[in-house]
Amino acid sequence: MEAGVESFKAGRYEDAVVSFRKAVQLEPGNEFTHLYLGTAYAYQVVPNLLIPQNMQLATSALAEFDVVLMIHPDDLSAIKQEATIYRNIQRYDEAKRWEQRVITIDPNDAEAFYLIGTIDWGQAYKNTVEILSTEGLKDDRLGNVKLTHGSCEKMREENADLVDDGIANLTRAVELNPNYSDAMQYLQLMYQQYADFACGDAAALNADLKLADEWNTKAMAASRRAALLPQE
Repeated sequence: MEAGVESFKAGRYEDAVVSFRKAVQLEPGNEFTHLYLGTAYAYQVVPNLLIPQNMQLATSALAEFDVVLMIHPDDLSAIKQEATIYRNIQRYDEAKRWEQRVITIDPNDAEAFYLIGTIDWGQAYKNTVEILSTEGLKDDRLGNVKLTHGSCEKMREENADLVDDGIANLTRAVELNPNYSDAMQYLQLMYQQYADFACGDAAALNADLKLADEWNTKAMAASRRAALLPQE
């Protein structure tokens, strides 16, 4: 374990895996040997790289964290790392499920709410880009009023639940951390997504864009406040 920690701190993650794997062999019932081994694998997983070697690292890490959770079902370190891995290999529904498990254990974890919100936005934005591309359009973040009514209705159908869920989770993150500028920035993006659902309703479009601007202003103010805080 000591050799593995030394290698890990030095950024030699492959060497750390060798040492932690030996520790697991010597003490297979020790949850910390599995947690450390899983972490060493997890640090080698490259986000959004879906090649076999990277996916095998992700699978190996998840297997070790699963062992930890069989021993200690509420281990937040293992749960959060599982969520991160699923997010990194683009299995977003599983990632959200694990973040929900974090919230069940710790209802005041603002980051878990934030991460669910960011995943919701990413899934909604992917749908948006695909629908816009069918009409040769790109997202203007102003409601995409050039989109045909049929495509606008399709966007609302595919994205409304994601946007509603994202807004709810990001709002909760800000309630828990009033200076959470990143969550505020994603709320801006979410209300820009909401504007896509106006489908010719000018009042709804303007109201959503106004909310987006308000959250952008709040995010910038929070960032300025954070810059003024003394560094620890």
